[in-house]
Amino acid sequence: MVTNMVCKIVAGVLLAIIFPVLSQAQNNVEYHILNKYRNWGVVVGPVLFNKASIVPQYGDYSFVNKQTLGYNFGVEYNFNQSRKWSFTTGLIVSKEPIYNLQFTIRKVDLYPGHENDLTERVKLNAINSFSSPLLLRLNIQASKKLFINATTGLKIMYFPSGSADMTITISNGDDTESRQVFGLKLESPENSFQGSFVIGAGLSYALEKVLLKANFIYVMNFQNTISGEYQFGNLFTSQNTRGYYDLSGNYLGLQFSVSLKKSKGK
Repeated sequence: MVTNMVCKIVAGVLLAIIFPVLSQAQNNVEYHILNKYRNWGVVVGPVLFNKASIVPQYGDYSFVNKQTLGYNFGVEYNFNQSRKWSFTTGLIVSKEPIYNLQFTIRKVDLYPGHENDLTERVKLNAINSFSSPLLLRLNIQASKKLFINATTGLKIMYFPSGSADMTITISNGDDTESRQVFGLKLESPENSFQGSFVIGAGLSYALEKVLLKANFIYVMNFQNTISGEYQFGNLFTSQNTRGYYDLSGNYLGLQFSVSLKKSKGK
């Protein structure tokens, strides 16, 4: 709750800063070498999503959440790309996680005949989100062809609303009986459009035919992308366990982008 409030305050401050800067963009320092490249660029790169968090309600069982690898790809458009202060937007597609976890059921809670504890690792990374960044970028020339940049701004994301269920079932030795021992019931927010705060830094390098960019970014959502409940039950010895599950969808990303050189006469 506190994090969301801070993000919204930051978003308001950023908007108050971005638009005055853009209105005075014609007074920015201009790097003529960057004016040789197209404003459009292709973006691609890996992302590492934060682990989900759990809040136990009762019971002794728990599980370990894992960080999840994903990816981004899309296109970007740079306003005032050749100037010290520029503005970037575009359309980015991301593969979003739903769960990535591991847990162990103790031998005493399994059917007779199990010689060891049962360890399960389950992962689902199946939702595509679509987002449009609104980023203010500061470009500083480090050498003739190399530029250092700092980026901050907002991202508007379309994340489909819906639900997902996952269960783990165990069977006895001859498969004549089974029990559901773990369940996860999840939902995404009813509002399909969500906001995020973005901050990052990177490098740009001007080659003969292309402008290459590499940027680290951190994206912090204003609300969780996935929330729900988990339960361990039908165990032979232990009591049931229940708790809440939350996945923020926050991630650290490495983005590579390429902008081609303009055709002669443009």
